[in-house]
Amino acid sequence: PKAVKPNPGHEALGCLLQRFPFNLRMITQNVDGLFPPGPHTIEAHGRLGLFKCIPTEDSDSETDSESDDDDDRPVHLGHRRKFRQQGRHMKCPFRQQQSLTLDQIEPLSVRRLLKEGKGPLPEPPRCPACHNVLAPQALLFDEGYHSHDFYEFQKMEEWLSEAEVIVFVGTSFAVRLPEVALEHARTAGIPVYNFNTFDMLEPSVSLNCSNIRGKSEVTLPLLLQEVEELQMKLDHPEPLLNSKIISSDSRPPRLRRSSRRRRPKYESP
Repeated sequence: PKAVKPNPGHEALGCLLQRFPFNLRMITQNVDGLFPPGPHTIEAHGRLGLFKCIPTEDSDSETDSESDDDDDRPVHLGHRRKFRQQGRHMKCPFRQQQSLTLDQIEPLSVRRLLKEGKGPLPEPPRCPACHNVLAPQALLFDEGYHSHDFYEFQKMEEWLSEAEVIVFVGTSFAVRLPEVALEHARTAGIPVYNFNTFDMLEPSVSLNCSNIRGKSEVTLPLLLQEVEELQMKLDHPEPLLNSKIISSDSRPPRLRRSSRRRRPKYESP
């Protein structure tokens, strides 16, 4: 909805991404589009306002136990072999490679109702290329991250495998993406920070974690403030105290002592 705006938590994350473009990566499970897409952001569960074509064949489950390419890779979110195979046999580009905007869907009557936010729809929206029924561009429960290019599962695997620190913000650890990321943190010994109001993590021998309890619109701006203050100290270190050690040779003239014995004024020769 147009009335929905980013809160201070979104803005703080945006500032951090701009400040550290080569060090930070963000993977969001939100579909609201409040984070603008960019090279350092992945919308892992899709985005409202976009659509994809539903295939006539059954969709593969992400829990499929069949063997995969590079099955021993450190982070395993999607099925690479199925991803490659379905792309090879896919006739409609909107099934896996591309997304549809609202202006592209058919028929026109349905498009108008969706733009106006009115319903119910007289019929489902359809794909302009193959005329199959469309679904929102969102990861459904019977789909894997390999089901569409939009979810960028191979890039997610790469980012997580290269991470030195993992930060969770307002997530449940009962869904696949944070579950896989958390397991990788345990295996690789990666520090974890959990900004949350629920689902607190328990530190253990295998999990180095810290919980920051509170609403993200409060805690994330505080994090940004701490980072900015730390960056300021690193960029402009405070000078050392200007202390001086005064030696006998550096004393003011009045305090210097002569090494020669002075003759008294009235001493006899």
